[in-house]
Amino acid sequence: MRAAGAAALGALALACAGAGWSAEARTPAKADIVYGTADGVELTMDYYAPAGKGPHPMVVLIHGGGYVGGTSRNGSEAYCADFLAPAGYAVFAINYRLAQKYPYPAMLEDVERAIRYVRYHAGDWDGDGNRMALVGGSAGGFLSNMAGLVGGAGKAEDADPVERVSAGVQAVVTLFGPSDFRNRPLTAHQHALLDAWLAEKGAAGLAEASPITHVHKGAPPFLLIHGDRDEAVDFSQSVHLLAALRADGVRCELIRIPGGPHATGSWYRIPGVPDWERQMTEWLNRVLGHPGPVGAGIRARDPGAAGAK
Repeated sequence: MRAAGAAALGALALACAGAGWSAEARTPAKADIVYGTADGVELTMDYYAPAGKGPHPMVVLIHGGGYVGGTSRNGSEAYCADFLAPAGYAVFAINYRLAQKYPYPAMLEDVERAIRYVRYHAGDWDGDGNRMALVGGSAGGFLSNMAGLVGGAGKAEDADPVERVSAGVQAVVTLFGPSDFRNRPLTAHQHALLDAWLAEKGAAGLAEASPITHVHKGAPPFLLIHGDRDEAVDFSQSVHLLAALRADGVRCELIRIPGGPHATGSWYRIPGVPDWERQMTEWLNRVLGHPGPVGAGIRARDPGAAGAK
């Protein structure tokens, strides 16, 4: 029964990635940049060039897709490049290895590799390696949560100079991302992500794979954005992470999208929806000390279309 459910949910995730999340077309300044190789798989990313003069703060953008699907072009996450690049951010939307073939922690390792690569090559994009942010949504939000909390120092003895660079970041923005796998039934997608890990680690593996258990006083500032009617990742996941971060003295804010479902695609239709894109950009500007302009590239609101199919 679980195998059949996994297949059905996997098909649903891929359909959503193709239809809902990737509906908008956008053209990177440079596509399919190889940032590493893992298990013979080339890891690629798309680059969205920033407006204005550098050095530019840099954003690693992490797509969703239920851990088993999606690409760097997912509209729900790649949309953030539409308004961050005009604000002067160099944006790198990454692909990573997907479950079930590559279970946890493979995709986290890929995110850390991307951070190291972008920082190492910052000068090539007139970027500032000391002002780096993660922006992730859904499964990518799990990864932004986790990488933001566990991003490690460089591996000083590694033969690859990229691996000697830190995977730490200075800011994290997470949209509707999971923060805790404990004390709840795992979904089929989460089984695809975690079963091999749990077979090795046992029950303790759930805690180890949950971002909330890695909160610490030295964590970077977090901005959480989440719809309170999210049908895929419960709003409480962000509420509890907010509380845990603040309890440890970490700067954290939460933008609640009243009536917001999972993913950003329909939010512009919600009457009175917060101007979350502007708030995100302004928050990053404050945290990273960036004076970039705010507003260009933000999708116009159309509350009259709320009932449209």
